[in-house]
Amino acid sequence: MAKRLSGRYGQYPLAYTGLGYLFFTMAFCYHPIDGHWLTGFVMMTLPLAILSGLVASIYLICRGEKTIATAGLIWVLFSLPVVKRLIGTSSGLGQFALNQAPALTILSFNSESFSEAAGHSADFPALKADIACFQEYAPNVGIEKQYTAKVEKLTCFDQGREVGLALLSKYPVVNQYGRIWDRVSGPDINGFLCADIAYGPDTIRVVNVHLWSMGVRIKQAFDALKTGDLRLFSFEFFDTLRRLKEGFEYRSEQLAEVESYVAGSRYPVIICGDFNETPFGYSYGKLSLNFRNAFEEAGDGMGFTLNRHPYWVRIDQQFFSADWAVTSCQTLSNISFSDHFPVVARYVLKRSAGAPTQLAAQHKRTVQEIAQK
Repeated sequence: MAKRLSGRYGQYPLAYTGLGYLFFTMAFCYHPIDGHWLTGFVMMTLPLAILSGLVASIYLICRGEKTIATAGLIWVLFSLPVVKRLIGTSSGLGQFALNQAPALTILSFNSESFSEAAGHSADFPALKADIACFQEYAPNVGIEKQYTAKVEKLTCFDQGREVGLALLSKYPVVNQYGRIWDRVSGPDINGFLCADIAYGPDTIRVVNVHLWSMGVRIKQAFDALKTGDLRLFSFEFFDTLRRLKEGFEYRSEQLAEVESYVAGSRYPVIICGDFNETPFGYSYGKLSLNFRNAFEEAGDGMGFTLNRHPYWVRIDQQFFSADWAVTSCQTLSNISFSDHFPVVARYVLKRSAGAPTQLAAQHKRTVQEIAQK
């Protein structure tokens, strides 16, 4: 058998290589067991792998190699659920529509420190939610006065300006932890905030993340190619590959730390923020093993969240545990003063709140103590 396959590979090397490429890429996307930077590159090329597998299968059918071609077409079909990550289905609440629990609105936004938001106060009411998670956040009175609780982790950015992460809530925060990761070359703006929040008789855990920023310069590469400056294009191209490699390495480490705060959580979990990876990335795939993506479940269309080159990506995400049902998720593309668009989603707890008696009593005492401060 192996000898026959070897012989056929010798006859159709490109076709068999294309099918092998599809199989391994699809396998990594389904079950990202390794955060090595090479797997990051492999996963990112899934659309190309599907195209190569489809073309190879059609070619082999034409050459009479029906068995291996059929296997290739099956692999193409198996890859479609992963491709679904790109498109919102608007399925929404489904069988939980009759649940009487109030909806919880979560907003996530890389606000680019509101650097160009002067005079945009009319946009601030649109950024009001039950809980708002900001990345690249600079203190802003117009935003903060809409909320009653605030958790933030800021670092000095430039000229005495502080930028970082903020979690604003209209519900009491009963516990919190945050960290900004050190970055040798560049500003320390990436990190996460983990907050336990008193939501009615329940406690929920909301995590605001901003994974490693790559700062790839796609526009500069395109401009150099348009002008025929191949030297500059080559520099930008290889610099982009270097930045991608660095990003894959650091985000893998950072995600492992974030997961340590949500793995086995006794509270319903929502994880949102700027992941700096497409839906075919390692971070997205790893979280998808235990959490569901809000835009996949209740979004509409492609939901691109980047307001600059490359525009056709969705790197801002919201994930949720099985305790929740999501009713809607949308990208607010009308709010355009940042290089990202906000993402807002509405959730409902599937189960009626009801922690064990001891936990419920502790929760009640904590909320009372916060109210008295």
